[in-house]
Amino acid sequence: MPLVSLDGLLPKARQNNYAVPAFNVVSLEMIISAVKAAEKENSPIIIEYTEGDDTRIPLEYIGRFASDLARKSDVPICVHLDHGNTLKAILRAIKSGYSSVMYDGSALSYQDNAANTKKIVEIAKSIGVSVEAELGTIGPGEDNYTDPGLVNDFTNSTGISALAVAIGTEHGVYKGKPEVDLKRLKDIRKETETPLVMHGGSGLDEEIYAKVIDNGVSKINYYSAMSNKITNRIMNELQDASENEPVYLQDAIDLELKYFEEGMRKVIRLFRKQG
Repeated sequence: MPLVSLDGLLPKARQNNYAVPAFNVVSLEMIISAVKAAEKENSPIIIEYTEGDDTRIPLEYIGRFASDLARKSDVPICVHLDHGNTLKAILRAIKSGYSSVMYDGSALSYQDNAANTKKIVEIAKSIGVSVEAELGTIGPGEDNYTDPGLVNDFTNSTGISALAVAIGTEHGVYKGKPEVDLKRLKDIRKETETPLVMHGGSGLDEEIYAKVIDNGVSKINYYSAMSNKITNRIMNELQDASENEPVYLQDAIDLELKYFEEGMRKVIRLFRKQG
């Protein structure tokens, strides 16, 4: 199965009322786990890496490794740059095998965000790479939420493949109960046929997923809550094991591979059954 862009995944997801999980990764082991999970569930996934993590592992390494595994897989897999803030990083990603990129111009004025996004779409789509963009700012505060009145103009003028919307979710582990603005999401959906993206998708009550999928969300970013839970589980198991015998780095890696594959398989099933 060839490496695919968002255009190869999200329109079908929206039409059939399910969401494709976008797993943020921070290690090569997580990429391996994601691909195995997708293959065992026979279901498409998105593997994504943020520009902000480039100081940990260069985005080129992630792109080449993930895209190579994707090309050899039997299921459709998109390799996506998450929160690309600079044209330089986006071009690096495109040259390194990413089939999709996100341009995050949400901190800019509407006019600058739209203009920059349009330029990146023109570059990326000319070589078959899809573009996600953000309107509003993901995070707390209703003042930052996506304005439905701007959605039609933004999606039509830029030609993006997916729109990340700000509806009350946040990046990272939730410290309180998030309030997802479903009415706003319904209003956004009425304004565009472009597939919608929900960031901060881990750590929500399960019933929320069905509601957002019913209202046009076709890609859900999923990382923090799962990573937090698995990390704590690994630390506890290694601590218990070390009381009786030596533990090694490989022990942690083996557990990482095992538990992320298990966790990702559960998320894939969860998002597909909501349709």
